[in-house]
Parts: sequence; structure tokens; C-alpha cells
Amino acid sequence: MTERPPWFSEYEDFGIEESLEPYPDHPLHRFLYDAAEDYPEQGVVQSGRTVTYAELREDADALAAALQDRGVEKGTRVATVLPTSAQFVLATHAISRAGGVHVPNDFLDADEDLVYRLEQSDPEVLIGHDEHRELLERLREAAAVEHLILTDLEDYSANPPDHDPEAGIEWLPAVIEGSDGDPDPVDIDPDDTHTILFTGGTTGLPKGCLLTHRNLVANALQTIAAQSRLPDLMRGRESAVLSLPMYHSYGYSIGNMLVALGLDLLVVPDARDTELMRRHVAEHDPIVMFGVPTQFMEIAEEELEHDVIGIAGSAPLASETKERFGERSTGLSQGYGLSELSPITHFNVAGIQEALMGTDDDGEGFEQPTVGVPVPDTEVKLLDIDSGEEIPIAEAVADEREAEMCLSGPQRMKGYLNAEDPFDDDGFVATGDVVKIDERGRFYVVDRVKNMINVSGLKVYAEEVDEVLFGMDGVRRPATIGVPDPERPGSERVKIFVERENGADIDAEDLRAYLDGRVPRQAMPKEVEFLDSVPLTDIGKTDREALKEDE
Repeated sequence: MTERPPWFSEYEDFGIEESLEPYPDHPLHRFLYDAAEDYPEQGVVQSGRTVTYAELREDADALAAALQDRGVEKGTRVATVLPTSAQFVLATHAISRAGGVHVPNDFLDADEDLVYRLEQSDPEVLIGHDEHRELLERLREAAAVEHLILTDLEDYSANPPDHDPEAGIEWLPAVIEGSDGDPDPVDIDPDDTHTILFTGGTTGLPKGCLLTHRNLVANALQTIAAQSRLPDLMRGRESAVLSLPMYHSYGYSIGNMLVALGLDLLVVPDARDTELMRRHVAEHDPIVMFGVPTQFMEIAEEELEHDVIGIAGSAPLASETKERFGERSTGLSQGYGLSELSPITHFNVAGIQEALMGTDDDGEGFEQPTVGVPVPDTEVKLLDIDSGEEIPIAEAVADEREAEMCLSGPQRMKGYLNAEDPFDDDGFVATGDVVKIDERGRFYVVDRVKNMINVSGLKVYAEEVDEVLFGMDGVRRPATIGVPDPERPGSERVKIFVERENGADIDAEDLRAYLDGRVPRQAMPKEVEFLDSVPLTDIGKTDREALKEDE
């Protein structure tokens, strides 16, 4: 008899189903088509206009037919370089309707990486934001893409611009207008690939995760279920700020979920535009805002016009950020996931209740913010960090053991594009994250395995040191890394980079005095360096690799 997971008690408390099986067999674009039918006046709010789901469905049919006219059939790849926008929502559902495979890309990635992704995925069509026209034309030439379709964000605004015809490119409004709007039917199997979502490539060349229609549909439904009663409060009548990049896995899945719920999507095309996030809150009074911790840190520096529930992901959430945002607004919770799992695997539903009820956490568990419990049907395996042997979950809970987490479930990808699959014999994917689990089955990410620092055989968790330093007055953003110890070959020293708060007068000795007694002795830094700004990735994670490269 299989042991009952400890997080099922959290499910009982919050009315979450233990399983959502069987999952529906419909393709991804069914979410948009159902939203257009059930909530025709809801839609994507962009540039002073609400582009309704009914309008987007009509345009999705037109774009799907136009893609088919340009050679897209079942399995044909279509690449996009689009920000979080009505155009992104349109493209991913139109590609699905045409039977194609969506390959989203980040314009901030290095040209070499982008060319590699397009060469690997071999798209027939490239759809992109004209702000990056030079990049798009380079990519088109380098990857020999036949069709280039450009769009201006203002194409979906209250006053769309006119576009003059140009040789060699097409404009999205003209493509839609010139379509008969009647795409050929395509027999889509739920296990057909819909999206090739590339990982960041921080440990080598980017890898393309093959995400099927079933993966993406299941993950949207798992995420809805994991939020307990909140979706019922929102469905078809509320709005949500979507400030996550939709070309990244977290924003991609949240976007699918919000369309499935029929919410107004208040999009933020530039993730750095916290002023637009504030305006959305002031003008639309949304119930929830999805972002990365860095965005919530920035927003917490000023008052918000209305209270809003924040839900963070993509990077570790510091206690200080959670507390600051909670002082400004309703409260802040978080989830967890990885691209190979479509990506959402955990969600802190208790944090949502705390935000709605205005209560503090129950005092149980560990000190840092929890990423919550696994979403329904997510399978978890724990491995000893040193030996790689499996650890029973009950044992890990009882002994408060730290272990590497491996995951599987209906949201697990089909495999990698043109690369060896990462699955173990049981089909699990190693996350590379070290976790602890409390008695309620709530998970806490201690660190990345690759970020652990080996100090004379003793482990130091960089994320734990950063978590402590976020609570120090004068520290805006810390970043802890390991550097080679010249006196002990094979060992490392702890080095901490610090971005000060404006006007803060702190030095290395202040930092060490603050850490003394709060972290293990081996975690005390040998070196401290102050920076004007700690480098971040484009989704707001501390870029430790960049810091290590400079050493």
C-alpha cells in the first residue's frame, strides 16, 4: 500500500482534490475558444484597449488559416519573438489551431543562442515584435526562415497604426485581414508537441523541452486546482496583472491558466516596467498580480492604489520581500516549477488564505518562505545529496533532512529536442534543487545543488546566506558564491557581493557582525565586495554565473 503523502492534509484543509485524473484530451487552443464562448467580453488589456477573447478567437482562426497557407501543417514549427501581449496569446493559440508547434524566444538572449534555437527547431515562420526588427532579420537569414511576420504592440491598441507594404516581410494585421479565416481541421493528439520551450542554457547550450498539448492543458488545470477557492472568486469576472515574460515557462503556463479562467489579462510587455504594473492596479483594481520577486521588491517601495494578492515565481522569494509587499498590499505567496514540468509543480495555497484573511502564517515549518505543496498528481522523489540514494518522504520529514528533489507527473515533458532525455528509470526529472519538507508537506527550497559551497567538506547553502542578509538594514540585494580556496585545493571560500540600499553606510565588518550567530561558522564570508548593482538574469534571478565568471 502506497504511503499517503503528508501534503494531502493541506489538500483537505483547502478543498483541493487529490487527483484530477482523467485529464481532458482537448488541444491547448480550446482554452481560448471556450473563453470566447463563455466570457466574450473579457480579454487582454493592452495599450488602452480590451482585446476580447471573442476578437482573439476570430483573429486566431484567421492567423491559423494564414499559417496553413504559408506551409504550416501538423508538426511544423513556428517561432516567435514576442513580449507578454495580446499578440503572444493570439500566436500560441493560432499555432495550436493550425496544428503547428510554437517555439517562443526571448529577445534578450544572445544572438548566438537564438540562432542555435532556430537552427535546432527549424521553423517555417517567424513572428516578432518590430521593435527588434534588425534582430529578427538576422535570425531569419541565419536560420533560413522562409516567412517573417512583424507586429507593433500598438496593432492591438485603441488607435492602431497603418503599415506600408515592404518587400520581404509581412505585417500581422495585413496577414489577418487577407485570410479567409477558415483553417483546415487538424487531427491533434493530446500527446502531440505544442511547444518547444528552451531552457536558459546556463550549464551549456539551451535545451528544447518538448511540451505536449496534454502537458500544457494538465498544468493549467493543476494550477487552477492548487489555488483552492480563489479561481472560483475570479472566473470570468476579475482581472489579473501578468507581468511575467510569457516566453518563459512560468509566464507561459500562467497565461494559459488565466485564459482558461476567462480573466482580463492586464499585460506588462516590459517586465521592468513596474510603473505600468502600478497603473494597472490603480485603474483596474485586479484581485491578483503575477510576477517575479524582483518586481515585487520594486513595487513595495511605493504605495499601491488598491490591495492586490501577489504571486511570485521563477526565483527564490526572500522573507524581507514577502514582508515588505505584505505591508503595502494584501500579501505575497509563491509557487515553484521548472521548464521540464511545464513548469508548475508546487503552490503555496496557505499563503493565498493568509493574504485573503489578513492573517500571518501558522508559525509551523521552517523560517524561509515555503513554495507550498505539490499541485495535484505531481510525483516526488527525494535523493540523498551525497550518495544519490532515495530517501523515503516520511523519513525526510521526520528528520528534517535536506535532499535533492526529483519530479514527475502529467505535466512532465515528452523529452528534449535533439538531445538525450534526462529521465531516470522511473521517469523522474532531477530538479537540481535541495529541499526540506515540513510536517504539513510544505516544501522549502534550500539551494541549488550547483550553488552549494564546499568549505573544507562542509556544505554552505548560498540561498540560506542570502535569505539572512535580506533582513539586514542597508542591504538591498546580496549574492553569495563559492570561490576557490588557494590554501586548500578542492575547497572553496565564501564570497558575498552586496548591493546597498540607497544611502546605506555599511561595510564588510558590519556584514560579518550581522551574520555572526545567524549562519554556521563555515558560512562566514572570507571576502565581501560591494557593487552598484548585483547582476540579474532577464527574469530577475541573481546571476551567480556572471559573478563567478568575473572572479
